[in-house]
Amino acid sequence: MYATHSHGRRRERGVHAHGGVARKRASLSPLQVLCCSIGAIVLIANARRALSPKESYLGSFWSTTTSKPRGVKYELHTLPVEAKAVADGDTITVYVDMANPHGSGNVPREVQEAAAERIKARTTKNYQKADALQKIIVDAGYRQVPNLSGEQVLAKKYRIRLRGIDAPENSMSYGKEAKEELVKLVQGRTLKISVYDTDRYGRLVGDIECNGVFVQEHMLKKGLTWHYTAYDRRPELAKWESQARASGLGLWALPNPEKPWEWRKEKPMRKW
Repeated sequence: MYATHSHGRRRERGVHAHGGVARKRASLSPLQVLCCSIGAIVLIANARRALSPKESYLGSFWSTTTSKPRGVKYELHTLPVEAKAVADGDTITVYVDMANPHGSGNVPREVQEAAAERIKARTTKNYQKADALQKIIVDAGYRQVPNLSGEQVLAKKYRIRLRGIDAPENSMSYGKEAKEELVKLVQGRTLKISVYDTDRYGRLVGDIECNGVFVQEHMLKKGLTWHYTAYDRRPELAKWESQARASGLGLWALPNPEKPWEWRKEKPMRKW
């Protein structure tokens, strides 16, 4: 009996002992709970970072940035671009629907009235009046063009200078190829333009995205433009130019390609 009673007492002490441990584990201090929670969050964040794919520059710049890049004054979203709107490898003329937040409210009253009257004239097939009204609209820097739905909308014309690159002029070696490549990239597509500045010729200077492609990156990697270091020091542009140079692509196939800014110095009478 003694052995049985002793065994029972030991079991009881064991239960109390285990119960005491359980009570001790349950009574963590608030500081300990906080430390454990922080540690778990850090572990989860590190695991997600390790599993997520690395983003390219293009993806991180255009897709994941919720705020506008530093220096951007505003964004323009264009109507589809025509082939004839491409002047050369670094300049495009675009039209922006005046419903765009940047343009709405800035249209002169006489232009608004001419646009409304022109729609009525076209509806009644009074094309002579419609043409006269179109001249008023065009002379003011606007145009009525079809949007993606085919409806006539009032749009404003902007000349865009691609920021950070300088393409050969049309009469230079690879000037024609640069223009053709830009036409092939943007024709019939809408563009997103991040506007940084206005140059001395009244052109808006900006970065352009076309169908998910950063246009300056595309042109540099094709070897059809120079990195315009006099006005832009972004290292990624220098890297893309260097890659094309190393591969001998485009104008870098020439033994000594002429710099367009030096070529223009010899022809100062023309506005570039």
